[in-house]
Amino acid sequence: MFVRKNFKRINSIFLSTLLVLSLSFGFSFSEEIKYLVPMGNVIQIDAELKHVVVRNKIKNSPFELGDEIFFINNKKINTYGNFAECLSDIFDDENVEVKIKRSKKIVTLNVSKNELENLNLNDALSGFATLTCINPQNKEFVAVGHPIGIGSSRVLDIREGYIFSTKNTDIKKSSRGNVGSLSADRNVAIGKFTKNNLFGIKGNIPTLDISKLEKFKIASLEEVKVGPAQLVLQDSDFNSVKYDIEIVAIDKQDNPQPKTFKIKITDKRLTDLCGGIVQGMSGTPIVQGDKIIGAVSHAIESNPQNGYAVFIKWMIE
Repeated sequence: MFVRKNFKRINSIFLSTLLVLSLSFGFSFSEEIKYLVPMGNVIQIDAELKHVVVRNKIKNSPFELGDEIFFINNKKINTYGNFAECLSDIFDDENVEVKIKRSKKIVTLNVSKNELENLNLNDALSGFATLTCINPQNKEFVAVGHPIGIGSSRVLDIREGYIFSTKNTDIKKSSRGNVGSLSADRNVAIGKFTKNNLFGIKGNIPTLDISKLEKFKIASLEEVKVGPAQLVLQDSDFNSVKYDIEIVAIDKQDNPQPKTFKIKITDKRLTDLCGGIVQGMSGTPIVQGDKIIGAVSHAIESNPQNGYAVFIKWMIE
């Protein structure tokens, strides 16, 4: 699960440096990948959205949580500044035509100025998740295991996004009926992305040194077995630590879907630390033997020691 927090403008020095470095690397996850490096470190994600997004649900309002606003009276809306400027030009009694994107469909709404003024809007997202893995061949990364968004896992278009390393991680433990969360202090920018899909984010991470970390082969879905497996998480000294879990069930998916495996946390060290799966652990890599098989995608609220994971090839392909 992706934990959102208040958006902060990213230091321009980080961005310009990272942009120059990233131009040297292509996005080539379609190439044959032999090995991946599981990461398991907490990252902060900051992303600018391509459109302004509704982030509150108001009773009797025609707008829904997660609606992306494209046009108001045929004026294109890309940022909150565009929205505010357009709103100031509308008369109080004017009928306003708004084009939105909702669940992949373009919908036209006829609303009042007052209904627009009551909206709580975002043109950016920020929060915490877990870095899943890096392709050592070209330094591309994937993370999170589900889309970053607002509301019920809507896939939002990203204009530009960055991931940051973190420090001073704080964990609120999970318990039955309550999924905990983690937070941390943002450190330095390490990667850039523009891709946000059903299985998470994908981008470029050119400067991170992974030379001393273990590489794993990529499992086929047929190779994944019910039984013991391990989560890989990095500790405060950036050492990879493996925690025991169990693959409880496998959905032999013909088409990519987010919940490929049902998992259970069995390692007492992890349950003592987190109480189970917490928000922000989405993307935690899972290995079985010498192969990487997937990443944590969801916790089960009624018992957060249980959850779901997505097959690794769905994330990288």
